[in-house]
Amino acid sequence: MKLKKKQKRKIFFLLIGFLLLSLVCLDTFVLLKYNVLPTKYLVVYGIIFCFIPFILILHTIFKHKSRIRGFLGFLEILYIIVLAIAFAYLNKTFNFLDDFTSNYNYESRTYLVLTLNNDNYRKIDDLKDKNISYAKSIDASSLDALKELKRKVSINEQEVAGYGEMLEKLDSKEHDCALIVQSYYDVLLENDESIADKYKIIYKYSIKEKVIDYVKDVDVTKETFNIFITGIDSYDSVTEKSRSDVNIIVSVNPKTHKILLINVPRDYYIPLYGHDGDKVLNGEEKDKLTHAGWYGVETSIQSLEKLLDCEINYYVKVNYNALINLVDALGGVEVYSEYDFVSYELYHKFKKGMNNVDGKLALDFVRTRKAFRQGDRVRGENQQRMIQAIFKKVMSPSILIKYGDLLNAVDGSFATNISTNKITSLINMQLDKMPSWEIENLALNGSDSYEITYSFKKYELYVMVPKEEVVEEIKEAIANNK
Repeated sequence: MKLKKKQKRKIFFLLIGFLLLSLVCLDTFVLLKYNVLPTKYLVVYGIIFCFIPFILILHTIFKHKSRIRGFLGFLEILYIIVLAIAFAYLNKTFNFLDDFTSNYNYESRTYLVLTLNNDNYRKIDDLKDKNISYAKSIDASSLDALKELKRKVSINEQEVAGYGEMLEKLDSKEHDCALIVQSYYDVLLENDESIADKYKIIYKYSIKEKVIDYVKDVDVTKETFNIFITGIDSYDSVTEKSRSDVNIIVSVNPKTHKILLINVPRDYYIPLYGHDGDKVLNGEEKDKLTHAGWYGVETSIQSLEKLLDCEINYYVKVNYNALINLVDALGGVEVYSEYDFVSYELYHKFKKGMNNVDGKLALDFVRTRKAFRQGDRVRGENQQRMIQAIFKKVMSPSILIKYGDLLNAVDGSFATNISTNKITSLINMQLDKMPSWEIENLALNGSDSYEITYSFKKYELYVMVPKEEVVEEIKEAIANNK
């Protein structure tokens, strides 16, 4: 009987030891794979979580005194709990990073099929063999969109010169329906709210378009690198080709630990470089920076590179949900306002000074511009202040409690071409040197005007014409941050 008890005890400690050894191996493998810990911390980790557990395992297997064995077994169980929690955190973190940095190889464009509000069409099948207008001259992707639509319903395509003619044909009932990009429709709606009463959307769908691989790798722990943060005006998928409400260039010098946050107004009137479908944009056409997002993130990047004579190495693309979910997961943030104002959508009264905001109020704070005499200039400043408020909260110790919620909240709301190993090497550097970062806010500026844009050639839209002296100052600041 005594022998059986000893055997059972030995088997128990063998199982405990095996489980502990397995967790040590798993945690160590993850840490080494992602190279997230500096060498000095790896040594400490090795002593506490590799060497000591190994000694415990040996003693519990070969020591025969039950009291010592029991105490050491208790320590093993504590180690198992700690290492299991650590593995769960590490696994969740690096799975998130891998998803976040996985190849962003396509963008999507959402199309709407419009008909007159007072016609008899109710669903897409009602348009069988009817005439649909499209505008290839201002939307190079419309042929792909038509091809996708024809898989759903047989329809007769009719090309028109632009959206003005498209709506005229629809109004006169010469054509039965119209194919229009949702983001264009949203702009038309902003300028004429009666459009919503005049037309109805009977079908909505998206097509995928390949993203041009646009990454210029550097050693982010030794060389200055620039990141383009683009916030699209959409609650839909972050892959959506849409206008960019937020346009911020982050210039990071890892040697001097200086960060420049450069706000570029959404209405900045600049030459376009990149692609509009098969058409090459080579600077001959001018448009608002916000419209560049319609042609893909690489068009926004190339246009800004030409404007500021700099190299943009990486980008991060976010949508409205990203900000809402991130701020809510943080339990809200405290952001500074330079003015008393009533917000854009929720009509919230922000006060001059610090304001506690949840996710929806944070979005309202960074989107509001019509409340200010300086309009988009103040909105850009508020966007920078929000980034700093989030950064401050993320760097606080309280983030550990909300860590899992934070990762879940932002999952799927970001897209980037920064690789996982670039991010982990930055984390490694931060843990190794623990530098304090100096953040400087800068902003491009210009004069108000109304001009014809590439995207809307029949309309004079509000734009901000760049002030050359300000552009030169920003160019110099970026060049000196090396």
